[in-house]
Amino acid sequence: MNISIFHPPPVPINEAKRDAAVSASGALEALDDPVLGRLAEGVCRSLDVSASLLSILHRDTQYVIAAHGIATGAYRRKNSFSGHAIASGHDVFFVPDLLADDRFADNPWVNGDIARFRFYVAAIIRPDGEHAIGTISAVDPTARATLAPHARNVMVSASSAVTERLQQLQLRSPSADD
Repeated sequence: MNISIFHPPPVPINEAKRDAAVSASGALEALDDPVLGRLAEGVCRSLDVSASLLSILHRDTQYVIAAHGIATGAYRRKNSFSGHAIASGHDVFFVPDLLADDRFADNPWVNGDIARFRFYVAAIIRPDGEHAIGTISAVDPTARATLAPHARNVMVSASSAVTERLQQLQLRSPSADD
């Protein structure tokens, strides 16, 4: 008998401050923003992957606010790859083969219950310059042994563009005028 176990992402030590940064960023109000959608599409095309998504982690939920190749909406944080990326402390988080990594091998996004992703790369989103509120990420069913410098640059640029867009939206929000 095989027991399937995967490791849900750890909760960061600064979770309360990180959660406050999510609320302050206005990112959750940016669902389906067309500019963010085009950024996700650009990542998808630049890296030649099946999907790219902009995820914001808030409490027990992973909010996919923009995506290409996958549906936007609310997902369970405990299944998120983004939670691991945020907890890693790295600006770019790369997993060459999710199936070969114990943290992810039995995750429903890897083992086929939801999808069959093998490759994952993410860049952290920090609108306030300090707290990681989410990621822009790319996934694909084909594992990749390395992360090419071009791919890393695409992810870092996308993260900067997402941060800039969230700041633009924040400035335009009605509460910013109060």
